[in-house]
Amino acid sequence: MDQSVFRGDLVLPDQILQDGCLVTGDGLIEYVGPWDACPVEEQQAVKHVKDGWIAPGYIDIHVHGGENADYMDGTTEAVRIANRIHARHGTTTLFPTTTTGTPDQLDRMLHACLSVQENHQISDGARIGGVHYYGPFFAPDKVGCHSLDGRRDPDPDEYMRCFDLGIIQVATCAAELPGAEAFYREASQRGYLVTCGHSNATWNEMAQCV
Repeated sequence: MDQSVFRGDLVLPDQILQDGCLVTGDGLIEYVGPWDACPVEEQQAVKHVKDGWIAPGYIDIHVHGGENADYMDGTTEAVRIANRIHARHGTTTLFPTTTTGTPDQLDRMLHACLSVQENHQISDGARIGGVHYYGPFFAPDKVGCHSLDGRRDPDPDEYMRCFDLGIIQVATCAAELPGAEAFYREASQRGYLVTCGHSNATWNEMAQCV
């Protein structure tokens, strides 16, 4: 078992526990509590946190990159560069987010994230909880800072192929687009968090998709 022991001030939901103990094993928390009751062997290596706190990591469900690396670069190196900088600033799990782009660009992005997720090491930075499939299904007049050239309406042949990779956990589509209802239904059946974004939908169009 890959076990780690930390000693320091713990940030708990309702208090700061001074001189606390955190034990993790195989990526899971095994113990949180006072150091005096810490269930570890005396000779076990302990990581002392003296000038800060031991706190839960942030979870970011919408992030496009970091440190001059964009997830849409479509390389494992770009994914790792972005994940490392986010880990250094306290994010321990994130959901790389697509934008508008060609089917090939999205395919390369998804496969790069999948490769890093499957082969994750501590040195890779924040863990990938899944991908936020955010673009390219935006309303034409609501693309914002994203490229209009890569915007399109939802195509089942395209998004089903992406869904079948098993990396997507959040799925976004403008509710007024042709095919949005089918997109939402499929994503919902797969257990994804389904959202409407970059949309100019009317109340009735939103109600229909909901």
